[in-house]
Formats: sequence, structure tokens, C-alpha cells
Amino acid sequence: PPPLGAPPPIESITEVPASEPPPPPIDLPELLLAPSGAMLPAGVIYSRSGVDTSGGLSSDMRFGLGDVAEFGVAVTDLIRGREASGLTPRRLAPFYTATFRMGLAEDRLFRHQPALALGFRKSFEYEADNHRARIAELHLAASGHVGTRTTVHLNGSFWDASVETGDEGAVLLHDQGLGRQFRVGGGVAVRAVEDADILIDYAWMPEFCFTCSAPNRTRLRPILSWGVRYDLASWAQLQSGVRVPDIGDANLLDAQIFGQLPLINRSIERVVDRRRRR
Repeated sequence: PPPLGAPPPIESITEVPASEPPPPPIDLPELLLAPSGAMLPAGVIYSRSGVDTSGGLSSDMRFGLGDVAEFGVAVTDLIRGREASGLTPRRLAPFYTATFRMGLAEDRLFRHQPALALGFRKSFEYEADNHRARIAELHLAASGHVGTRTTVHLNGSFWDASVETGDEGAVLLHDQGLGRQFRVGGGVAVRAVEDADILIDYAWMPEFCFTCSAPNRTRLRPILSWGVRYDLASWAQLQSGVRVPDIGDANLLDAQIFGQLPLINRSIERVVDRRRRR
């Protein structure tokens, strides 16, 4: 027998199987607010919860389908309404929405092709104080890397909305002309250090005036956001920054400091990957 402490014969050593390599990082479907062209991988469950200094609460949950689509539901606190022109708008919350998006990953069809996503978001009916409102948005988003640390995002959004007060009929945004429905947004993400991004984006949200004339019943308001996304772990991130809900009027008094916690569950994705390799 070999002396104590001697290594065992080579033929008796059991080969240890190599562990699976860690999955690549995920590009998220949104910047801070504006949609991106990235799609969730198949089987990935993404959720994001947020709070801001105005007392608003929001949440978003999505599920990736086959690397080419995703669907989800969300609660947003960014829809606002006012009783009459000149009054301060108030938050309409909770405002529930459902989303479906489909698209192609970056470089999927040809070299330098940006990531592309066609998305549709529609709300459930909001009802309070004898007012009823709904929104819908169709967007096309594109995202592409510039160098190794910068990603540029651009999107075009086509909005519609319905507003009712009391027994009067619904006032529809699409009756006011295409110029009131189409908007352009986007943003930039810079990988400043190995575990943190600096983000800035420009997006749009509807605002209602329940007793205004029909052309002013629904208006699309620009929202400017900037902040930082920090990687806490492979499955968790922390986002914080500043959001100005009505940057078109340069109104900084309504600016909000927000915090968000995105979580990523990849358990189902690993099962899908193992089945694909069989």
C-alpha cells in the first residue's frame, strides 16, 4: 500500500465534471423608463419594484418567451390627471397595464443590426371620482452598442387614450389627429465601472384633464430621468436617480428622487438551456 499522505494512483482518481459556465448578463427591457430593444431570454422572470419621494409605488413583472418575445403586467404611478385646466395634476394610482413585446437580439440577422423590439402596452380601465380612463401604446425600440461600454437606445411611440367623466361619452386621443399621438424617445447607458451603469432617458406619459375641451382632454407629457444602476448580484440590481415628470415646462419642483430594485430569476432559463442541448 502507498505510504500515508501519498497521492492515490492516477487510475484511481475520479474525474470531476466541469461546472457549467455562468450565463451571460442580461440586457434589460427598459432603461429607467424608456423601452429598449432588448428582449428577455427564454424562461427568464424579471421583476422591478420602485418607490419615489412623492410617495409613489410601482412594480413590473415580465416573462421571457423563446428569446423572441416577452409578456408582463405592471402597476405604474406615472399617469396623472387634473380636474380642470390650471389645477395641479394628481397621481392616478394604481394604474394597471399589460405588455407584450417581440423582437430580435442584436446582430441576429446581420452584423451591426441593432436589437429591435415591437411592443404593445394596454391598461385596464381606471375608475375613480366618476372619472374613467384607459391608455394604449405601440412602440418600436432599437438598441445598439457603441464601443464596449456605451449603449444607445431610440424608440418611437404611438399613443391612444380614452377619457370619460360622468355620463358623457368617451373622448378619444385618436380623434385629435396623428400629431398628438406620435412621440420619439430614447436614452444612453454607459458602463462607468465594472458593476455600475450611468443612465439617462427621455420618455412620454399621458396626462388627463377631465373637464377640458376635447382637444386638451389628453396630453402627452415628456419625462426626463437620469440615474445609476448598480449590480448587487447576478440576480439583483439597485437603481436610483432623479425623474422630472414635466420637463417640457422646466418644472423642477415636481422632480422626484426614486429607488428601484430589479430582480432576475433564471431558474427556468437553465432548464430550457439543458433541454436545448439534448
